[in-house]
Amino acid sequence: MVKLYKPENEEELLFIKSILESENIPYFVHNDHFGSLWVGPQIDLYNTKTIMVDKESYERARELLAAFLGCIKEETEATKPKYSVFEKIRMLCEVLIFSWFIPGKKKKG
Repeated sequence: MVKLYKPENEEELLFIKSILESENIPYFVHNDHFGSLWVGPQIDLYNTKTIMVDKESYERARELLAAFLGCIKEETEATKPKYSVFEKIRMLCEVLIFSWFIPGKKKKG
């Protein structure tokens, strides 16, 4: 199996799964159930969900995914949070000292 995509959230994962199922493309979601148990930073191979497809179906799945992501990319770019330098340093200190983090206030604009 070949890595296709790492979804940003559960809703995006569900849409992609339904697209692949409707086209009868076999797929596997690495950390599908385990990854949703842990909150906090997403770490590859630990709790990040990754959609995998067969090599034979990769090109078709990539085309479908590109069409889907092209529709939602503009919306997500406008809603990405922007953190100040202070908030980034605070989050880094929380991770290093307490092994957790709480995102700061989102700036508008």
